[in-house]
Amino acid sequence: MLIALLFSKSMIVRTTPLKLLLPALVVVLGICMTAGCTSDTATPKTTATATTAPAAGNAFALLNQSAADDRAASALLIRLQSDITVAIEALDGRLSRAASRLGATGLNDTAARAILSNLTATSPAIADSVVVSAEGILIAAEPAAYHGAEGADIRYQEHVRRILSSKRPVMSEVITVEEGFPAVVLATPILTSESRFAGFAAVVFRPEVLIGDAAGPAVNGTPFQAMVVQTDGRVLYDTDPDQVGRMTFEDPLYADYPDLLDVARQVAAERYGAATYAFTAGGQVVQKEIAWTTIGLHGAEWRVAVIREVG
Repeated sequence: MLIALLFSKSMIVRTTPLKLLLPALVVVLGICMTAGCTSDTATPKTTATATTAPAAGNAFALLNQSAADDRAASALLIRLQSDITVAIEALDGRLSRAASRLGATGLNDTAARAILSNLTATSPAIADSVVVSAEGILIAAEPAAYHGAEGADIRYQEHVRRILSSKRPVMSEVITVEEGFPAVVLATPILTSESRFAGFAAVVFRPEVLIGDAAGPAVNGTPFQAMVVQTDGRVLYDTDPDQVGRMTFEDPLYADYPDLLDVARQVAAERYGAATYAFTAGGQVVQKEIAWTTIGLHGAEWRVAVIREVG
């Protein structure tokens, strides 16, 4: 289950003088909604990550922006936080139910493979579903296109070491998986009917697809850009697909924009906030404004952000 995170007390505003307001009503609204009680290719973008459900509604309240714009930005950030949380929790729930069924079968028999195939079919974001033994050997992968990964010893992967040690669910950052492509791995233990740890089941999924299914409809038709990043600066999702997969702090595209990198470091370090940054695009100085919050699951955090151009 996602765990609500406390707000940090600091909020840093960069680049241009601005006045940030944190309306208590909007903060409460963000908590309630997440808890369930109610650009151009060449243009560098700031990063945003997602972690578990702190209130998202503390978005930009700039002196030069209308109250209507502020409300729209806050509402969008709350919606993104809520919808992405729902999507990732739904994936986690389906995996948990599959692991329970696998505990009653062999881990590499026809019934187990049917469970894995059915799990993979539940979402276009899932590339494959796997079973890994208690010794860290990948013993089954479905669909059949990934049978070649079977037999691999994957104990070298950090999330595998964690789940084998803790016997608790984990979610990795983006890694190059044994199947040969970058993905996030969500894993949960398999327990036998005698409550013996038999290994774990996992889904290997593409975060840009999972997030895009939630963020795309929310952002379409608005003046806002959405972005989700890991705390290491890796862009998991962006309205501009050319940004997906970029490492903000290492990519040469951003090297000449120290103001943007300062804000990106703030986003990585703080679970929520708002800031502005400036850079030159096409000979023009462009200013953008970003507000972000955090979602997370099983120890992994993402920043979720809404961005708009302000001048």
